[in-house]
Amino acid sequence: MTNKNKRIVLAYLAKPKYGGWATYTCHLYKGLQAAGFEPIIVKQGNRTEKMLRDYGRKIRYQNVSSNDLLNLCKEYPTLIVAVDKHHHDTAQRLIQAGAAITIHDPTELKEPISNIVRNAPTIVIRESMLAHLPNATYIQHPYQARTITQHTERKPAVALSRIDFDKHTDIIIKANTQLETPIDIYGFMNTVYAHFKLNDIAPNWKDNYYGTFPADDLWAAARIANNYERVVDMSIIKKDGGGTQYTFLEAANANTHLILHDEWQPTGLLKQYAHTCTTPEQLAELCTTQLPDRTEAANKLLAHHHAPTVANQYATTLNW
Repeated sequence: MTNKNKRIVLAYLAKPKYGGWATYTCHLYKGLQAAGFEPIIVKQGNRTEKMLRDYGRKIRYQNVSSNDLLNLCKEYPTLIVAVDKHHHDTAQRLIQAGAAITIHDPTELKEPISNIVRNAPTIVIRESMLAHLPNATYIQHPYQARTITQHTERKPAVALSRIDFDKHTDIIIKANTQLETPIDIYGFMNTVYAHFKLNDIAPNWKDNYYGTFPADDLWAAARIANNYERVVDMSIIKKDGGGTQYTFLEAANANTHLILHDEWQPTGLLKQYAHTCTTPEQLAELCTTQLPDRTEAANKLLAHHHAPTVANQYATTLNW
């Protein structure tokens, strides 16, 4: 049974400050708050600090020692919201003490995590992940939508994902060589990928690169998307796809069009909302032609991911 006003520990066992892990943690935190819970975000530190540190997005977290983290797990319902290779041992100890864990995509399922989660209460955020973890529970991404007044004058298109191999930014760069008004690009850059892949395609590609967006605003990407008619995301994750990523939901929040790669194979409400393409030429065409209005589909997608509703699904599934 759900116990409102109950403390929930969100254990962030990872280093990245940006990207899907951090964004997911923030939206789940907001959803739990709105649903009446008292979430806290903790990270493993050398010692337990009394002070709270800045997690970004106007949210705070606490560094706690390994032993105190274990004690928290024994006292309060605990969800490991992300784990990287530096924290596998801690994740195993917490799971043995009763913690649940969220697995975001198949790239995380390497040894020893694949064994650690075998008998753990596990949440996956895309239904396609059940093929890899059939005993897990699928619960959709939480997203706490924000009212954003739509700009009347918008530029054609923007990309908001990481600049990396699995995001296939190279397709966007190739499309830009064909566009009179190129797709603007934001996001954290993998410099190796940029140097060896993108620079060969178009040495001046950074003319349309505007860096990362502010970490102090959970809706920064949605606000940027609001300046554009389309959000482009060419993600292809091996053995994954179909469901949402946060750039998709941020696009819907800004009521823009969303263009995905065909190989993402969107399903359900996302399929009703998104446009798809494969080649740079097709992407360039989608960026220059009039697209049918999909506001209703965007709103349905956002409603499906309503953070407080999703938070209550966690509470029911994990017996909080």
